[in-house]
Amino acid sequence: MTWRLVGANNHELGRSPHVHHSLGACCAAVERLRARAEQVTALVVMFPGAGGGAGTGAWTWQLTLDEHCVAVAVRTFRRQRECRHSLQLFLSAAAEAQVVAGVTYTRRLRGLRLPGAGDAPGLAVRGGGPL
Repeated sequence: MTWRLVGANNHELGRSPHVHHSLGACCAAVERLRARAEQVTALVVMFPGAGGGAGTGAWTWQLTLDEHCVAVAVRTFRRQRECRHSLQLFLSAAAEAQVVAGVTYTRRLRGLRLPGAGDAPGLAVRGGGPL
């Protein structure tokens, strides 16, 4: 089981860095992040590109709490400012997010808009399949 934070357009804003052994453990991780959101530390880093030259890498972010990673970006970014913007979107949405009860099984289907997707961001708990 893992969780992900999705926006109103159903795009992922961030996700769990870990696979949890049960729905209860996954929900507990979400509640811990929500309860202590003001105490997280953000880390924005660039991974070197294939050529190893300056500016050829990809940027990503992660959030830590008590020296443990609690959330990560869903993709990498070519520019630091885009990465920081993604982080700010995640932090803003997490503060307002509604936790969806139960398990949602997902597959990667490009361009699929799920019926009934609301305007409020939500934290969805996902189960099954590889990340």
